[in-house]
Amino acid sequence: MRKLWPPPVRRWRKGTRIMKCQYALALVIIAQLTCQNCRALEVPCHKVDVCVYGGTASGVMAALAAEKEGATVIIIEPSRWLGGMTGGGINHLDWGKGNTVGGSTYTILMEGLEVREQRHHGGHAIEGVGNKTYRDRFKKAVEDRGITVIYDHRLGSVQVGDVTIDAPTREFPIAMSESFDANKKSQSIRSITLDHAPVDNTGCPIPEPKKRNAMRVFAKVFIDCSYEGDVLGMSGVSYTWGRESRAHYDESLAGVRPNLWVHDIDPYIEPGKPESGLIPFVQDRKVGPLGSADALSMGYCFRYEFDTSGMGIPIPEPANYDPTEFEVYRRAIRGGVDIYSSRMMRTTLGKIMEKKKEPFVGGGQSNRNLMGSTVYGCNDEYPNGSWATRSRIWKFHQEFLVNSIYFAKTDPLVPKSMKLRALRTSFRKGVFDETGGWPNQLYVRQARRMVSSYVVTQKDLEGETDPPHTVGLAAYGVDDWPYAVVAQDGKIAVQGGAFSIVYIDDGKYNGSYKIPYEAIVPRKGECENLIVPVCVSASHIAFTSLRMEPVWMVLGESAGVAAAMAVDAAIPVQDVPYPELRQKLDELNQTLDRIPAQEQMKPEQSARWNSRNEWNRQKQGFEWLFPHIDTDGDGKISTDEYVAFRKFKAGHEDWEESLKNKGDRTL
Repeated sequence: MRKLWPPPVRRWRKGTRIMKCQYALALVIIAQLTCQNCRALEVPCHKVDVCVYGGTASGVMAALAAEKEGATVIIIEPSRWLGGMTGGGINHLDWGKGNTVGGSTYTILMEGLEVREQRHHGGHAIEGVGNKTYRDRFKKAVEDRGITVIYDHRLGSVQVGDVTIDAPTREFPIAMSESFDANKKSQSIRSITLDHAPVDNTGCPIPEPKKRNAMRVFAKVFIDCSYEGDVLGMSGVSYTWGRESRAHYDESLAGVRPNLWVHDIDPYIEPGKPESGLIPFVQDRKVGPLGSADALSMGYCFRYEFDTSGMGIPIPEPANYDPTEFEVYRRAIRGGVDIYSSRMMRTTLGKIMEKKKEPFVGGGQSNRNLMGSTVYGCNDEYPNGSWATRSRIWKFHQEFLVNSIYFAKTDPLVPKSMKLRALRTSFRKGVFDETGGWPNQLYVRQARRMVSSYVVTQKDLEGETDPPHTVGLAAYGVDDWPYAVVAQDGKIAVQGGAFSIVYIDDGKYNGSYKIPYEAIVPRKGECENLIVPVCVSASHIAFTSLRMEPVWMVLGESAGVAAAMAVDAAIPVQDVPYPELRQKLDELNQTLDRIPAQEQMKPEQSARWNSRNEWNRQKQGFEWLFPHIDTDGDGKISTDEYVAFRKFKAGHEDWEESLKNKGDRTL
């Protein structure tokens, strides 16, 4: 293991001799005090320049960048794997419009992809690499650089100054009326204490740790790259969760949204009798007026990889199956609804407002399914909750899959075709074998959000701002998933959500916008040595757009460079000189300037899939679709052919059935 203390010798700029001596003396004093504390506590201690909490893809990029700048670095990861959702379930890695991702993020994501694929993926998304490949890639990257990773340990407490904080510092989200005390004395995180809490054999966090106060980490700068923002939550820095009101940041899309996709299914135990109560999975949830604030959380899920060949890892039999829990699906089946594709439940994508820039309701098929991997209305306690609460929510999602598959296999009402499909379904081998096929990361779409001196809002997405200190770009539409399944006028409705497939700003910069440095560091006067590149300072609406893995990776790399600069100069992270930071990020080929729409890269007209075998390898489960898209019959699929297919799909809710009932080359 590489020696972590003392830090490497650094080159000091002219005029910093006095600072160097003072800083060196401070290091000696801190080292003596921290060693005494560790001996007194009798717990293992690590002392580093930069501590990265959360081995997500963003965390890996932060650690690599800080180490490259000469800092000693440690990564703390509560699970046993690096990469988070990049390697933990997302195969189709959303990117956003335009060439907005650069730096080491572009390199590590694109490794192994052919040039034609790279050019296409520069426009919207990445696919074709694979979860296990990304996990292995991240692990090798940190091992090659000698970065220490502590697995199976999670945050127990944070020492801020002389105070130890072992619980979230907020009970409720920030209200619009709250004010910030600009005169309070800023403090620093001195150390964090970790609990030993190895995940179970499915990758799920355990409710209680095996050993509390198992390890302590002292660092000069902490980077919180967790999806939950746990260091942020115990640091005393301002943060929030849930949905702000429309008035809070003057956002037209904010707050409570209208119910979507109202389905003619009776929600009551005794049909037509509200007094009998609601059937399972329909929630008695009272939301406020449209546009009001609340603490609700959009749906989470696992991103599974299934196999229907009969060669996969069997999905376990349920331990707590209750057939009454699936009454909503029985009623859907009786009504002739395909509960997997929800064909009869879809609504034609229509504008929710008259303004051209407003988004469309709807979105991908997975968030319209009545029966899918995302379960709405069960995650509200997760963002600010204990690990016991989070563990219960993880297990709920796992049990839902097991029970729903069992329902499809065994219930007499399930159609034969659906039953056969369920009987063939298993977990794909070679992806998550260590966890029995279960993805090792719950898809936490949004948890805590820091509130700093700059808050990214809908105005940024609309192209109305131009913050100067850019550390990353984002370019995705508003991707706000629903919040609950509720009763409405004797029917079932999905509550909230909006998806902007046209992007809010589709003009000069093709939907891209800037994320400034001030959005990833706390306000002055709160904490001098914390950087937060995942749970960034953003409104709920803005966060639904910027919450893409490549964006977090870019911000992580920028955070790592800034952290090393703060350590090197012995200054608060808020005082890192942006011109110097910008120069370093430019040297890393970060993309920090928006590219005008007319200069965006045009799609290649050459083939996107050069053969049917290549298509089959990347599009498992859709092998039958190749001849329908290959309209000229040349054995390849060009960009033009694929675009034509996407247009056909968007205009035909029953596109699968329609194509299967027709001959080849029918678009």
